[in-house]
Amino acid sequence: MNVAKGTNRMIMEDMVWHYKMFAYITLALTAIYLAIGYIFGAAFPTTLFGPMYGGIIAFAIVGIVNVYPVAIGMGSTRTQFLKSFYLISVWMVVVAITTLNLIYLIMDLLHQYGSLGVTFYSAGALYVKDFHFFPYLWTDLMVGFFLLGLSLFITVGWLRLGMRNFLILFFGLSVVLTLVLTQVDWSLFVEWIMKANKTVLFIVSGVLGLGLMLATYPMMKNAPLVMKGRKS
Repeated sequence: MNVAKGTNRMIMEDMVWHYKMFAYITLALTAIYLAIGYIFGAAFPTTLFGPMYGGIIAFAIVGIVNVYPVAIGMGSTRTQFLKSFYLISVWMVVVAITTLNLIYLIMDLLHQYGSLGVTFYSAGALYVKDFHFFPYLWTDLMVGFFLLGLSLFITVGWLRLGMRNFLILFFGLSVVLTLVLTQVDWSLFVEWIMKANKTVLFIVSGVLGLGLMLATYPMMKNAPLVMKGRKS
């Protein structure tokens, strides 16, 4: 097995592990909600997207912190690793979000036939109120890409800056953001968001996420194997 195939296999195995773990958690939550709905006849709205969104974030963080140094140590180049990692990360989002929406579809069919009172809130409800598979899948994909890109960008920034510098920057930005949030009248902005075209907002979120992911490429091209300031 050559280095490129070895790198792909390593990242893919990590992706499958994260996907299975968080898919099992999602299915377990679904089973619990079904049991509550059928046994007690309860009818309530709830959420199911947390584990899959969490799986996307966890895969992004673990890939940079754990898989990256191992892949480089086994002979992969940074460019080779990043190309494989980006492609498999996008695939992780597609597979995880599709699985989530297939569960939504089954739950919606049970709800429509009147046998289940439990309903599930999704980001797609901001786009269209009633469940429709493809609009809900599309909005969740945009959210997934945003979470992937943001998680990768923050993790790479943490790796390159080191814990101390990263925390200084993080708390500095938090203070500035807090001052802005408390001093600025956001009513007009909130009103604009509520009236804005949701299609554009979700597309911008997804594109922003993919942009943040690609922005980590120049940051990682000469990145160290361990966090700045930590002895290898």
